[in-house]
Amino acid sequence: MAHMIRPVTAEDVTLLHTMVHGMAENEEATQQISTDEDELRRALFGPHPVAWAHFAVDDKTDEIVGYTLWALVYSTWRGTALHIDDIYVREDAVGRGFDTALLSTLAGLCATRGYRHMQWWGRVTNEPTAAFYRSLGAEIPSVQGKELTVFRLSGEPLADLGRQA
Repeated sequence: MAHMIRPVTAEDVTLLHTMVHGMAENEEATQQISTDEDELRRALFGPHPVAWAHFAVDDKTDEIVGYTLWALVYSTWRGTALHIDDIYVREDAVGRGFDTALLSTLAGLCATRGYRHMQWWGRVTNEPTAAFYRSLGAEIPSVQGKELTVFRLSGEPLADLGRQA
């Protein structure tokens, strides 16, 4: 079954922001959201966009049931890549192929634009999702056989380090 995937437009920012909150609720992480609609609008549609987004649309109802938000990253080892910050499908639409449709749309962008890979974060403890990603051929990055993890610097530690510049 083909699903419609379409780019998010400036008129969609309120709906996208609502869906971001829906994803955070699903992850029990709403307290971690610090962005608002204006910041999201600037990131996607300002003079220098730093992110892009797509919606998954239910063919039968024309309802938005999922989204993905992504940005470009560059690796000196692998070149330009697409980093998926969010991929979310509403619970009532899970298992109907929307996640695959969103990912295949982004994979198509990679192929068309010459991006070397796409990447995203995921919990390896969420076995059904990890199994789905592996079924697509996704791998956990490693250097010489040692798995990599993500480090994040934010808040006061980020400010403290920045003051040393």
